[in-house]
Amino acid sequence: MKKEVRKFSMLDKIGYTLGDMGCCCTEQFRSAYLSVFYTLVLQVNPAHSAILFLITKIWDAINDPIIGALVDSRKDTGKGKFIPWIRAFALPMAVTCVLGFANIRDWAYGAKLIYMFVTYVVYEILYTCVNVPYGSLSSVMTDDVNQRTDLSRYRSLGGTIFMTVAVIIGPLFLYKDNQPVPERFVILSAAFAAVGFVCLMLTSFWCKERIVAEPIVKEEKQKINYLEVIKEIGKNRALIGCMLASFIGMVGASVVNGLNTYLYKDYFGNVKLSAMSGMLSVLWSLIAFIGIKFVAKKFGKKEWIMYSATFSVIVYAILHFFPITDGMTFIIVNGICYLGVCGFQVLIWALVNDSIDYHELIHGKRNEGIVYSAYSFVRKLANAVSASLANFALVWIGYDYTATTQTAEVTKSIWSGYTTLYVVGYLAAVLVMKFVYPLTKEKTQEMIDTLAKRRAEKNEA
Repeated sequence: MKKEVRKFSMLDKIGYTLGDMGCCCTEQFRSAYLSVFYTLVLQVNPAHSAILFLITKIWDAINDPIIGALVDSRKDTGKGKFIPWIRAFALPMAVTCVLGFANIRDWAYGAKLIYMFVTYVVYEILYTCVNVPYGSLSSVMTDDVNQRTDLSRYRSLGGTIFMTVAVIIGPLFLYKDNQPVPERFVILSAAFAAVGFVCLMLTSFWCKERIVAEPIVKEEKQKINYLEVIKEIGKNRALIGCMLASFIGMVGASVVNGLNTYLYKDYFGNVKLSAMSGMLSVLWSLIAFIGIKFVAKKFGKKEWIMYSATFSVIVYAILHFFPITDGMTFIIVNGICYLGVCGFQVLIWALVNDSIDYHELIHGKRNEGIVYSAYSFVRKLANAVSASLANFALVWIGYDYTATTQTAEVTKSIWSGYTTLYVVGYLAAVLVMKFVYPLTKEKTQEMIDTLAKRRAEKNEA
């Protein structure tokens, strides 16, 4: 039996917050600056970078369910089912992140592409070995619906803290006279990777696994049947809804984020304005962090995600038809838009935990690693598509990566694409949440009550 552990407390919330920040310190830093590094520092054609992102991210997405199944097949030896993975792979992940920002600009073009490919693939494998166990961890920390909402909120806080720091420091440190400084990319990546490693170690000590991840219906041990896993996932409508909504919304939002540097650098003519946007994002993040708990409890997680995302769609639609040319005005309006999408960004992880419970409800067993890794698989497919689309978008609008300034036609196209993709992405995501994801506020509570009754009956038997 699992040894007695302390009750769920603020220490778990802080530990889980640090876990997300630890993952973001490498993954989101790469997401924010690696494409820019390839294009503006290594002078790699955006079309070639797009192909690289597409191939490596698709492989990485395929890799997720495999590792998730391996995590689920590992027996808990008393140290936890998920935490040992975090401890084992956090440091290698940090090292390979830094290697990805090595200044190899003077290498032969083909050699640069090979180096980019190898460092990208190795990093993503190691990241999966950390992130899938971390994401699955919250489902065994507690089965209380309000505590899970808190974990989802605190998880978003970890990413928000990192992104705030990265968005403020990045533009101020990485650029001089509106141009990138190559050596500074590896320095900043090393600093963030070190912080990320420390955060993940604290997560592994402060977060506790309390729910024994065993099937309710006991079965003989057998080899993993991946075809059966796929069939089970296909019947989990809650997970399908989460995956589709995330995929569509992430593609739109991530392509926008991929164009963010070019928007400030070329459309507004000052890349360091993005640092000011990062400073103000602290305010928006605090409002979202404090308010989400209350609105989600009152309206329901699914319901509030739909309301807030719809608000974002309306604001960005207005921006499309009424372009803003002043950077500070855009920063303020964009902050309001963040409040529109915060419901989706903060609560989606709580929906994944609910999807794990839904899996147990319909199949009689928990498979946290498999369910979470299936969701992670779709997110990484979205990252693959969006990273590629952002680079292909640069090619399509005629962006000259060797020039210091762009034409008026190019900058106008950046604005048009920036707003259009956001509107289309989140509008489609709202429709998926409305018509596919089944767990309303009432149905979620019914599911929790049913599972609690089943577990009580099992313990009495």
